[in-house]
Amino acid sequence: MRTPYNLPSFYKGQLVTVADGTNLRHVYGWRRVTHAEYLEWRASPASQGHDDAGESHLPPKDTHITLVPGRPYEVIRGRVAAAQGYGNPRSGCMELQCFATGERFYAYRESFKTFQ
Repeated sequence: MRTPYNLPSFYKGQLVTVADGTNLRHVYGWRRVTHAEYLEWRASPASQGHDDAGESHLPPKDTHITLVPGRPYEVIRGRVAAAQGYGNPRSGCMELQCFATGERFYAYRESFKTFQ
């Protein structure tokens, strides 16, 4: 369970990386889809028709970012409640930027450590 009381603190401009011993299947970043990605989804067959309950398909709100152990990420905002999916914003997050791709995304602070 994520609680804001025992999370590490990170600051703007600091370099972080995925913490050692972290199960990478549960560590991910996410960002909101762009308008171009939304239009691409609307044109795809995945958006057509109805699901098993007979309801139309909802467009994705987020896209996941694969995190690479050992890769440095720059902290843009160290404490943020980030929107994820259609639910309420998630606390215990930070905004990061990847040097390799230039993407800005959100991730949970508990999965990171300072880059050495």
